[in-house]
Amino acid sequence: MKKILLMLFACATLGTATAQDFKPRYTNNIDFGLSYTGGTLRSRTDGMSDARNDYVGLQFNYIGLFHLTPAIAVGAGTGLRHLVEIDNYADDYWGGYDDQEFLSSYFAIPLYAHARFRFLDKRVSPFLATSIGYQFRVGESTDLGNSNSDRYEGSSRLSSGLLANAQAGVSIHVGKRFNIMAGPYFEYRQATANRFLSFYDGSTLSRVEINSDMNFFEAGLKVGFAF
Repeated sequence: MKKILLMLFACATLGTATAQDFKPRYTNNIDFGLSYTGGTLRSRTDGMSDARNDYVGLQFNYIGLFHLTPAIAVGAGTGLRHLVEIDNYADDYWGGYDDQEFLSSYFAIPLYAHARFRFLDKRVSPFLATSIGYQFRVGESTDLGNSNSDRYEGSSRLSSGLLANAQAGVSIHVGKRFNIMAGPYFEYRQATANRFLSFYDGSTLSRVEINSDMNFFEAGLKVGFAF
């Protein structure tokens, strides 16, 4: 036990000594993410066997960070989230909409607090990062297609909602102020999926509205740089 305490004390002393020579600074951080996202209903009352939506996603982030020590940085970020729907449970439930002319596409702008921990004050170091905040919906998607012999048109959107994420990766110093970072990430988001459909079979016009409270679980890879 004494040996463990002495080791912890030595690490703390070394870290303090290193931090004394460190001057707090601000960095601009930009990264890009590519992901798969699964959306599931938060509650199910309709007896559907399939209650899952599938998406491919892209995201862009700008984060301003204050580096308090060589290891710890905190700040805030924004950017853009883009999801393209490749499968929708409502399509399956309502009989399937084949021959779609457009994929449903959704955009959101996030605002969040961010913290990052760099394990080593070396050229190459593993790091952990986490964010929590809110995403704001931008626009909606327009859909056209056929359901059996009926023509349909409509719109869909994902509402604003909570987001939280975590990333692990490797940070590499390139030069004095430039860093390259890469690693896998996981992000959780909440939103309500709103879908409005109008069916026309040549004689009758029918309207359907589907509202679904959903959890989104996103896993992917981020690559970025800091300066």
